Amino acid sequence: MYTKKTGFASADFDPKTFVTVPNIITMIRLIILPFILILLNKGYNIWACVLIIFCGLTDVLDGYFAKVLNQSTAIGKVLDPVVDKIFYLTILVFLIFYRDFPLSAFIIIVALEFFILSGGYILISKYKIVPSSNVYGKFAVCLISLAVFLYVIDLNFLKTSIIFELSSQRIILILSIIMLFFATLIYSLKAKIEIKKSNRKRVK
Repeated sequence: MYTKKTGFASADFDPKTFVTVPNIITMIRLIILPFILILLNKGYNIWACVLIIFCGLTDVLDGYFAKVLNQSTAIGKVLDPVVDKIFYLTILVFLIFYRDFPLSAFIIIVALEFFILSGGYILISKYKIVPSSNVYGKFAVCLISLAVFLYVIDLNFLKTSIIFELSSQRIILILSIIMLFFATLIYSLKAKIEIKKSNRKRVK
């Protein structure tokens, strides 16, 4: 079934709603991901960046078409953030080995994402509620994507210290982690409210 466009929705995973325009656009990111890694491995940084930017546009388009076509589904609400995480975490693993991406930052990002995914799994399996991404989460993804872009393009001036001995790469990365932490906090608070609502309904 199609669900309400915003907020937390009922976990009604109707297989018939998997093949929708938004979900197809979402899956394009996974299809393009191997090509990005191949380009990075061969040193074609500019082309890799072009594909990353294109994938970022698909992240905007899937949400847009979900609203315009009224195809916001429970499956889509799970698929979109999961694909996002697979996409940029895979690229980050590459950057750790080939672009001096900080391992500590990667561990923090993975820990926060694991917390969100675990919470989402509990909400879906126990309370039959599908959480939606909040605006802070979307902003955090945008900042992480920008940080990934800066490390991928790998220009020397991006590595130069500009304030507190931090380069523009590190500054954007720090901001993205702060925003991701804030998004996780908001997500937790909203989930707690939804769980309370669910428990009240069960009591009634």
